[in-house]
Amino acid sequence: MDGISIAAQSREARKDRAVYFCVDAKFFPYALFVADQIASKYPQRDFDLCLISATPLPEHPLMAKHDIRVVQIDAAAWGSRLPADDRISFAAYLRIMAPDLLAADYRRMLYLDADVFYQRGDLNRLLSLDLGGRAVGAVRDMVQLRKPDRVPEDFRPFDLPFGKYFNSGVLLIDVAEWNAQGVTQRALDFAAQNALKLMAHDQTALNVTLRDNWAELSLVWNYEYSHQTMYYMGFFDVCFVHFIGRRKPFNQSYGGFARRFTEEYRSFFAQHMPQLQAQDGLQIASQKRKHLYAILFTLINVGRFLPNDDRFASDWQVL
Repeated sequence: MDGISIAAQSREARKDRAVYFCVDAKFFPYALFVADQIASKYPQRDFDLCLISATPLPEHPLMAKHDIRVVQIDAAAWGSRLPADDRISFAAYLRIMAPDLLAADYRRMLYLDADVFYQRGDLNRLLSLDLGGRAVGAVRDMVQLRKPDRVPEDFRPFDLPFGKYFNSGVLLIDVAEWNAQGVTQRALDFAAQNALKLMAHDQTALNVTLRDNWAELSLVWNYEYSHQTMYYMGFFDVCFVHFIGRRKPFNQSYGGFARRFTEEYRSFFAQHMPQLQAQDGLQIASQKRKHLYAILFTLINVGRFLPNDDRFASDWQVL
């Protein structure tokens, strides 16, 4: 694709499948945390782990230990054309560019946001999942997990009718199908042409480009964790927990994160990045009102959210 090329890389591809992250220096530590989780559970994995960025990333011993492939993409030609802000940086669009740029290397790619937390799940099997001829497998966004017939707000500026709407934090990509449909070019062109209308940046562009043409995966592969869902989580055997919104367990802004999350981050930082600190558990005593609100929200929406437990017979069913 014009305007996008590999500027540098630490090594060539070793496998024909990859789990990849697209980050800048700000989110690099958290992507490395998830990569370490996965590499520790898959020491003999049948896929590459990749960190992709538009600027050079810091060196770190874990990158060599886990044989992580680092790819720097030159996409400066698109830098002024795609909307970004302090929350969603330009690096978010690299997830759209990578399947086109690395098509000669990988036949399947699993994209993960840096703010996910890996708990379980056979990633080798996931990377082989039959998507029924569709380019992408993904999980419905939270807005439609509670209200499945709701037209997404970011469809409205384009006068689009209802369509299933996915969260772009976890994407299972059939690379050949993605490129046969020209998804990279179409999504980037749409984002550039509608920069002022994109409510969710790359997520909006991908959902419009792939509207009603993507495979729906069980929410266990991208469980969106927030005050709205934290008390439902025990009903689902979650594979990837996705900490959506501005509050994260790896920063000091309270977000209602259980100690089983915060302690794993704290332990990782203490060992590998001592300059960083995570939160310290749920902080019930000082945040009681927020927890009461979350419980009330849970009770009000229980009839909307819990039916999702019956929508998939197993982790591997695709709708």
